[in-house]
Amino acid sequence: MEVREIYVKVLQIVEYFLQNAAHFSIQELKDYDPSVEEIANDIKGLSNILKSFASSSSYEDENMAINAMQCCFEMERLSIAVRNSNQSELDEIFRRLEMHVNVP
Repeated sequence: MEVREIYVKVLQIVEYFLQNAAHFSIQELKDYDPSVEEIANDIKGLSNILKSFASSSSYEDENMAINAMQCCFEMERLSIAVRNSNQSELDEIFRRLEMHVNVP
């Protein structure tokens, strides 16, 4: 599997999550299956693979790895916000995730 394929998978996972859960209440997000934390962990695993591949690759590959790691970071933040029932944080995190998914 190439760097771009892994990167696209990360974006597809985040985009699918956004399409299905962006307007959920905190309780609905707490009940989401798989959990936000599980999704964040899966993205982290893929992002770490990307980071390994990209460290010896092109500038473009490194940029994809960085964006994937940022998606991972935002999903981890989302998981914490859900756990802490922090609604104001959720809106900002969803906005940031949208930006990362919609990069050219």
